[in-house]
Parts: sequence; C-alpha cells; structure tokens
Amino acid sequence: MKKPADLIRQERYNSATTEYTLAIITDEDHASKVELDNGQKAWTSKLRYDTLYRNVDKETGKVSYTIEAIPAERGGEHQLLSFIAENDRGAEFSELVKFGERLLTFDDRTGLVCEVRNHNQLVPRHILMSGSGDEKFKGFKSEWATLKNDQLIVGSHGRKRAHQWIKILDHDYKITSIDWSSRYQLMKDALQLSEQGYVIHEAAEWHPYLQEWIFFPRKVSDLPYDPARDETQSGNNILLLASEDFSHIRTLSIGKHDPERGISSFKILPGHPNECVGLKSIEIGNRTESYLFCFNLDGEVLQPDTYIGPYKCEGIEIL
Repeated sequence: MKKPADLIRQERYNSATTEYTLAIITDEDHASKVELDNGQKAWTSKLRYDTLYRNVDKETGKVSYTIEAIPAERGGEHQLLSFIAENDRGAEFSELVKFGERLLTFDDRTGLVCEVRNHNQLVPRHILMSGSGDEKFKGFKSEWATLKNDQLIVGSHGRKRAHQWIKILDHDYKITSIDWSSRYQLMKDALQLSEQGYVIHEAAEWHPYLQEWIFFPRKVSDLPYDPARDETQSGNNILLLASEDFSHIRTLSIGKHDPERGISSFKILPGHPNECVGLKSIEIGNRTESYLFCFNLDGEVLQPDTYIGPYKCEGIEIL
C-alpha cells in the first residue's frame, strides 16, 4: 500500500540527517509593489535559501542547531514577480509547502496559490476565495498550510468569522471549503481567553506520527483587537497540540515570551519528528524583522532566535 503524502514528506530524510536546505519567503505587504523597466506594474517577494545544521554534543547528547545563509551569488536569494493583485496589492506570500514534487506558496491578499519553479518563476495553480467561497468576490487570506494524509489543508488566521474556514486541496487541485469555527473556538478556549480576547494563527502542522494538530499562534490577547497594541503587546510563545478532532488540546510554552515577536511559520524536521524549525517576525509600523529558531515538542529551545533580515518572512519549508 502506498504511503500517504504526509508520511512521504516526513520520511524523505532519516534520523542520521544533520543538514537541511531551507526555503524562506517574504510577505512585504505594501512594499511589494514595483515598477519594471518597461513601465509594467508588478508585485514582488523575496525567496531565500539557508542551510540548517543539526549538532549533537558528544558528551551530553544535547541537540542544537545552527544556520548558515547561502550567499546571493551562490543562488541563495531570488526575486519572485506576480502580475495578479487585489486592490493594488499582491505577492504577499504567507506560507511555503512541498506538495508532492511541487513547492507551493500562498498569497494572503489575492488568494492565489502558486507553484515556485526554477527558483524565481511563479506558476498560478488556483485562486482560493474568502469564507465558503460563495459570500463575496474576495481572495482567501491564506496564512498556514500543511499536509494531512494525501491532502493539502490551507487555513487563515481565525480572528474574524470569514477567516475561520479551511480549504482542502487534492493533487488535482479540486477544492473543498470546511467551516472550522468550532475548532478555532476550542483553541481559543484552551488558551483560557475571555470572549473579547483573540488569537491570530499563521503557523500550523499536522503531525502524522502523533496524529495531532500543532498550532503555534502568532498573536494571543485577552483584550479586544487594537492594531497598535497588537503590534507591540500580543506576541506569543504558547504552542497548542490538539487531537485529530480537537477534543483534547494541550499547551506548551516554548522559550521566553517576547510581546513584539510572533511565529509566522514552522515545520517539523523530517528524520527528527520531535524537532521543529520556525520563523518569528516583528511588524511595528514600518519596522519589520525576521528571526529563525528551532525547538522540540518537549518545550526546549534548540536554537535561539537568529536574525535573518529586515523584512517580514512568513513561510518556511525544508527542501
């Protein structure tokens, strides 16, 4: 019997693996709009590659990770161009996921699903629509994506009702919309928030070995949503691990809480399924920063926050 895609994705490396190539994509919001030499408008995003090394202390057995940037002159940085926009905004890519042999990314402004080819070519594959897909002519605000069995699950941040749906894509890109409002509420309840509080999700993985959903909210607040306060006071370091039907949810603190930093993407490291690599981002006014870190599902930090650039990175995948 053929293994499902989520297991194949996790087993493409084994327990002896000590080196990974990471792909990281930016979401530069308003700054993504550019004018090309021929006068044509386009929207741009940066795709960068880094090498992640796994280290094991010979005396203690303690695991740690280090990151090494691949220089641009060695193919470590590429510009992606999109010519599709909504309200004059586009290429605001929020996640990266390998779906079979394809590396997919998701525009949280237009709802566009693109395949990344040859490092800098975007090939549109689908446009996801907001909510159930029937309410209005607006792109789905894709924020997280993961494989579950043979399907790709794409979700939004969950703060608003229209963003509490998920999209299920098959390999032929057939799409199904599912109302997940009850599951988003269960996660909010697990964080013991008041009715006026909120959670913003941008990072999630289905763990095929544990048969659990792992969500790492970017923002958590017990106060009503206020944009200025959200930027500086709502960063989160609490991981949520939920059973398949969300009937049981446990929480886990990961590292030190920094109210300015929140998780925008993470991935389980194939070959080491108790360990993860993730992105944190800061977005305060015009100031944006991104950091890479590693942790395990026992709550240990394996690599502290490592600065990777003065831009907002929102998607990471292991190639």
